[in-house]
Amino acid sequence: MRLVVTIVTILVLSGLVSAECREKGCMTNEFKFDSTGHTFYYNEVFNIGTNWYIIFDYPENNSNNSIQFVFVNGPSKLYTFNEEEITDSISFSGSSFSEEKFNLVLNVKISGNDNTSSEFNLSIDINKPPAEDLFYLWGGMTVFWVSIGAYVLYISSKLTQLRER
Repeated sequence: MRLVVTIVTILVLSGLVSAECREKGCMTNEFKFDSTGHTFYYNEVFNIGTNWYIIFDYPENNSNNSIQFVFVNGPSKLYTFNEEEITDSISFSGSSFSEEKFNLVLNVKISGNDNTSSEFNLSIDINKPPAEDLFYLWGGMTVFWVSIGAYVLYISSKLTQLRER
């Protein structure tokens, strides 16, 4: 019975934990584009291996048709305005990049219904987090060297006891 309760507890708690946040509250940066009235929420660090989100709010009297997100030398996305939404988001896959880059430019171009457009740039850092298996490697190497050290101390004490006899 305890095993079943333990397994259910672990499953419930692990289901509540999410590595990716899609809420405005967890975004570290907010950019208000005064020219159109849009507000963009994003994290300035794109971690390779996890999805990266940009959340944006439309102004009240929105007359825009689309928003284009283009990374210089990287992927791009085109978002078409949905009249039913006042807040929406786009995401870039965690596999969009494979190496670290700092101050990578993300160009955001907002196009209106009357063929006008406004654009601005955001600076993003691409981060390659350390591999999780390095944690186990360091743990294994620590156990290995502690074992070697303990063995050397053991042999040293035995040799000292033999010399004393």
